[in-house]
Amino acid sequence: MTLYAHAPRCTRSLLLFVMAAACGPALAIFQNGGFESSDFTGWTLGGGSNPGLAGVAPFTGASIQINAGTPGPSALVAAGTVDANAPDLVLARLGQYTAKLNDASGGALVTTMTQVDTVTNADIDASDNLPHIRFSYAPVLDDPGHSPHEQPYFYVVLKNLADNSIVFEQFAYSGQPGVQFLNSNGNWKYLPFQDVDVALPMSAIGQQIELTVVAADCSLGAHGGYVYVDGFGSASLPPAVTPNAIPAYVAVPTTGPLALLLLALAMAGCGWFARRRTI
Repeated sequence: MTLYAHAPRCTRSLLLFVMAAACGPALAIFQNGGFESSDFTGWTLGGGSNPGLAGVAPFTGASIQINAGTPGPSALVAAGTVDANAPDLVLARLGQYTAKLNDASGGALVTTMTQVDTVTNADIDASDNLPHIRFSYAPVLDDPGHSPHEQPYFYVVLKNLADNSIVFEQFAYSGQPGVQFLNSNGNWKYLPFQDVDVALPMSAIGQQIELTVVAADCSLGAHGGYVYVDGFGSASLPPAVTPNAIPAYVAVPTTGPLALLLLALAMAGCGWFARRRTI
């Protein structure tokens, strides 16, 4: 199907507008899960400095050590932002803003972001009648080739506080064997946006879930590491956009009456414009 590719130029622009208006997911769990408030409302930022990972590889969240101090940098990147260290990432991942934890500057800094929220019936997915937690992340890490415990790293963990069990976690240091990093400028490596979908048991309804993201520079101080995160909630995430690619079709998974009206007006308006040009 090539609805998008063969549409008139004005129709294509309006279709993209309508798609953006219609596809903003109802994120449910996690306050400000899409960062569309243009700030970190609902989230607790922290961090300090990175003295290096404890022990030897393979590392886990238990290997992370953070010396108390000023949190590393954090920012919201707006739609249209280009990251030279990760040129295939299209930002923002969803909506108008994506969160960026830490940055490329180095300094042995660590930035953390945490939120605790309660699973409710609003988080149940009709496809399997189970509550879900969904989000997307993309780490961007310099790879200076230090010893593994000194490398930049990222970590994402989801815990059920009812029993302190880990229901999802992902850790990797820059250049870690087995992780399919993409190579970029110089020694920079990154991953495309990784979409996480965690199905919880029905017993999780009413229980508290804690989500934590960690991004760290190398422990020696000269090399940066950061991570982009977005879409925290229970709604399904639309596919990540590939740069310079024209989608073969327009997917509108949650089209409400307003979106349908806008689409009809867009098509009618472009048809009128096309007829005017032929007169």
